[in-house]
Amino acid sequence: MGTDTNERQTTKAAFVQLNRYELELQNSELRQSKDALETVLENYTELYDFAPVGYCTLDREGTIRRVNLIGAILLGESCEKLKDLNLSLFISDDCEPGFNEMLATAFDYPQQKAHCEVVIHPKGLRSPTPVHIVAIASATSDECLVVILDITERKRLEAEILAENVKLDLRLARERADELQALNKQLVQESQFRKGLETRLLDSQRRLRNLSAHLQSVREEERKSIAREIHDELGQLLASIQFGVSLLASEYSDQQTLVAKTSEMKIVIGEGIKTVQRISSKLRPAMLDVLGLPDALEWQSQEFQKRTGISCKISVFLFEDNVDTDVATALFRIFQESLTNVQRHSKATTVEAQLVQRRRNYTLSVRDNGRGITVKEIASPLSIGLIGIRERAFIIGGCAKIFGAPEQGTTLLVRVPLKPKEDHYVR
Repeated sequence: MGTDTNERQTTKAAFVQLNRYELELQNSELRQSKDALETVLENYTELYDFAPVGYCTLDREGTIRRVNLIGAILLGESCEKLKDLNLSLFISDDCEPGFNEMLATAFDYPQQKAHCEVVIHPKGLRSPTPVHIVAIASATSDECLVVILDITERKRLEAEILAENVKLDLRLARERADELQALNKQLVQESQFRKGLETRLLDSQRRLRNLSAHLQSVREEERKSIAREIHDELGQLLASIQFGVSLLASEYSDQQTLVAKTSEMKIVIGEGIKTVQRISSKLRPAMLDVLGLPDALEWQSQEFQKRTGISCKISVFLFEDNVDTDVATALFRIFQESLTNVQRHSKATTVEAQLVQRRRNYTLSVRDNGRGITVKEIASPLSIGLIGIRERAFIIGGCAKIFGAPEQGTTLLVRVPLKPKEDHYVR
């Protein structure tokens, strides 16, 4: 009995001793874990408190739960006084909506970064400070870690860069302005030079047109003089010869051979007289000076129809018949040249013309039913006839226009004043 009791006591003592060893071992492990945790906490606290940027922990309302030393310095208060204050109290009014929106975004999307740039007004003597805030909300609690970065230096550098860019832009603008001014000066000089050239060109053109007008006037006078001499002198001479041959035939009517020869001579002389009349008419139609422009145009129309077989009709509507000599000559020659162009180029079968007197001018229109003149032909420097028509109209102060359409004929429209303009060259 005694032996069993001693064994139980011995076993109990051994068990107690074993428990004590286990407790001491657990206590040692706990102390080591505590020391490690304290070390980690101390390291975390040091990293948190002495980080080179501001840290603070906020709840959903923006209330500060914890803040590190740099954060406290940026906000201008001690860490203890900042606790339970709302961070928005330190943010400028115009930046507060952006901050609140960023905080709401951070809590709506945990573990994701939300950003904003605001200006904080720290308490004390510090001036307003621009900062960049980054917020990351926790997925397990209603708190978020906020990082506050002082961007004063960055803003200063940005301002300096902006100022330098403005200076650069101003310098470039001044250089560009100088270039433009120099270019403008050059353009002004070139414009003045071109104006001088244009003035000289217009003067030269005016001289050439005056010369052309003078030459045409001289040519018309020469044609008139030659036509008169041919018609009066040569025509009278041939008429006298024809009369003498007739007398000779009557005196020697009994000599059949001589009568036959004189008859042949009369025929030849008659053809000569017709030739003289035709040449004289071509040089200067007598009816233009005697009967006037309407009859001369009608005669020219009939002569053209006889010579070419192309139907030609002209209608004349004038208030008075005494057309100015220079205007009448110009209109008659233009009509002649237009009919020549129809004969040579149009392949037309009919021509319709009209001369109308209006209040201040005459309008002559000539239209054919030919192939139709092309734009290239109208503008061609080789279209001498068209150039001559334009020049004749221009010389007396008028103008001429030519229109054409494929297979629809060509129309010439000429408008000239009732009296030639003496100053029509100056335009």
